[in-house]
Amino acid sequence: MLRELQYGDSMSEDSKEDFTLQDALAAVANSADGLYAFLLKNGSMELGYYKPDSVDEQQPHDQDEIYIVQSGSGTFTRDDEQIPFNAGDALFVAAGVKHHFDNFTDDFAAWVIFYGPPGGE
Repeated sequence: MLRELQYGDSMSEDSKEDFTLQDALAAVANSADGLYAFLLKNGSMELGYYKPDSVDEQQPHDQDEIYIVQSGSGTFTRDDEQIPFNAGDALFVAAGVKHHFDNFTDDFAAWVIFYGPPGGE
């Protein structure tokens, strides 16, 4: 069974290093909030999967991050910039920058990669 990593956890010797979409969806379904699950941590890099339900209420993060849109479409707001997105797109957000997803379809989900030191690179 996939073990959900919490922020700051490290991978153990028996942790997975490869993830399918089904693994990610199962981890999100079993997560505390049902929206996001950490899958892997290696050094400063953390891999997660995000599947918000109707509204994205996230706050700025301490690390730089990249979203890779798995499915769906909508608008990504980064500071005052609005960016249309579709499945397959990659979106970068520097540490501490306000951002969220708007007007996204019901099937929206994204892989999330956090990396680098607190405060960004």
